[in-house]
Amino acid sequence: MIVTESAGRYRFVTQPAHAALSGRFARHWGGSLPAPDARHATVVAAETHDQGWSDYDCRPRLADGDPVGFVDVDGEDWVGFYERGVDVAEAIDPYAGLLVSMHAAGLRRGGYGVRDAILDLSDRPPFAAFVDAQETRQDELAARLVDAGRLDEADIDLLADLHADGTAPMGALRRPLWRDYLLLQALDSLSLYACNSARFAETTIGPVPAGDDDTVSISLSPVGPATLRLDPYPFDVPALSVSVPRRVVPTDADDIVAAYYDADVRRAEVTLVS
Repeated sequence: MIVTESAGRYRFVTQPAHAALSGRFARHWGGSLPAPDARHATVVAAETHDQGWSDYDCRPRLADGDPVGFVDVDGEDWVGFYERGVDVAEAIDPYAGLLVSMHAAGLRRGGYGVRDAILDLSDRPPFAAFVDAQETRQDELAARLVDAGRLDEADIDLLADLHADGTAPMGALRRPLWRDYLLLQALDSLSLYACNSARFAETTIGPVPAGDDDTVSISLSPVGPATLRLDPYPFDVPALSVSVPRRVVPTDADDIVAAYYDADVRRAEVTLVS
């Protein structure tokens, strides 16, 4: 659950709702920046990457009477969520499953060097075993995709270097697999920003693939209470209006869970412009 607190109210957005917004961004990606190399699989990965949270996010979880946000959940629970999420994506498309596995392992391995805010916890239980299992799974999925003609041996080498060093090797941007992974991180970050902000502030997301050998950072600037300017603008429509379902609950509610279910689901809207 994504929980923000402002002006005496909690705002709740579920992880699957955040992922659905990531998927909407993915479907329209391709303005001044290139569309995903494997478009269908990247859309699937973006939209399903947090599906493992769906049962857990049916209600707020509390610690000392306050809601627990997604970054503070129990480690064993977290591992279970992402194991299930990879299963969901792989069942739809193996390449999507590979991207979600890379995303999940990266969340506990410093983002594989591209998300500075993410700590490397890959040497701590229960995350060490999870990362090892997911990287083995990535190798197996990549071998299947090579056999199916969707990847080649250079992608196997890319994963080997990534797993050995925790960062991508030189020349990784020439590989569509790495570009699609970077894009998934950008989609996740953009959706989290939209879901996690009671009031928007200027920020940047990146690195975002901008070609075979280049990346850029996208600047986000509020130009109204529900309008954001993106530079460079990455979407295939002149303005992209999106919304995310959320519930708003007073922080002083006697029973947060009851108040959550008493609250109507309303859609927070934002428009992204160039």
